[in-house]
Amino acid sequence: MKKICIIGGAGHIGLPLALKFSEKNFVVDVIDKNKRIIEKLNNSIFPFKENGGEKLLKKCQKKKKIFFHDDYKKVRSADFIIITVGTPLINNRPSLKQINDVIAKLLLYLNDKQSIILRSTIFPGATKKIYNKINKFYKKIGLSYCPERVAQGKSLDEIKKLKQIVSSNSKSEEKKILRLFKKICNDVSACSFEEAEFIKLFSNAWRYIKFAASNEFYMLSRNKGIEYKKIHKLMTDRYPRNMDMPTQGFAAGPCLPKDAVQLFLSDRLNSNLIKNSHLINERLPNFFVNDLKNKIKLKGKKIGILGTTFKSEIDDERDSLSIKLKKILTRNGAKVYCNDPYVINKDYQSIKYIKKKCDIIFIATPHLKYKKLKFDKKIVIDCWDFLSD
Repeated sequence: MKKICIIGGAGHIGLPLALKFSEKNFVVDVIDKNKRIIEKLNNSIFPFKENGGEKLLKKCQKKKKIFFHDDYKKVRSADFIIITVGTPLINNRPSLKQINDVIAKLLLYLNDKQSIILRSTIFPGATKKIYNKINKFYKKIGLSYCPERVAQGKSLDEIKKLKQIVSSNSKSEEKKILRLFKKICNDVSACSFEEAEFIKLFSNAWRYIKFAASNEFYMLSRNKGIEYKKIHKLMTDRYPRNMDMPTQGFAAGPCLPKDAVQLFLSDRLNSNLIKNSHLINERLPNFFVNDLKNKIKLKGKKIGILGTTFKSEIDDERDSLSIKLKKILTRNGAKVYCNDPYVINKDYQSIKYIKKKCDIIFIATPHLKYKKLKFDKKIVIDCWDFLSD
């Protein structure tokens, strides 16, 4: 059976992918610089919340089909090398630094018979640049861009169910990578590098734009004193053309805003909708605070925030607008107490404590645990119109 190395493989993108290949009897070496998480994984402890993750980890380790290291020498014996490190914005510009750092290390151990697969979101034209860089040293090596398309927390299920996009530097490489992903995906399709880059960016930008539309509708309704929850229900009920319209809420995290900004920066002249969507979504926490300030003075108030992750039922606070909300309230002189059932933070408080101490409570992340809470004689700002009626 072929051998796979996944670089950055202990994270939210790499680890579920590693487990799916391992489940299909590939031998998988996960290489990651985070030694603390590597130690956890070697002790069969799953490092983040992922449906079915820990069970599958133990199963694959029992079969001795998955291994965790921080040593790049394992790359020498791999048939496929999959890069899943992040592509963050640095000074509001897309950065390939982490990928370039990985490639610099890989160059010491590669050979012309191997295939490299890029998995993370990258800006248009980046795959070709990366290929040209590697091709200077290894003329026959294969390079593909196969973007991940999964929702965090549901990756193990969605890797199989969702269509996998494959783009490669040659037809022969394309056939090889299509065969590889058919082992773990129900449906695969091929296209060019730039088409794949745009598919990934357009997909996330489209979701981000839909959130922005609903968030703007919400703010317009509130400013007119109209209940948006009722409007949204009547708009979407038995009207299929509006069924995919989300409710208002915090559109955040390490993917949607970043990918929208990458797309905007790739063509500033023709991406006004994307730019404005980012402004609208980022403005929502300020809108909630300003709306509250019009009614009461915030200085000295004890305010609770329920939910600090960037979306529900996960344990990831990266780029969360709940955290931005906390900062805004603190700047306005409020004493802020936070709770999240999935986040370990010594400064966070229990739901009971927040309900007792705080007169004002924000439902900032719609975790199911909060759904049926009752808040007698409290000011409750339900950022998602989530609570039970």
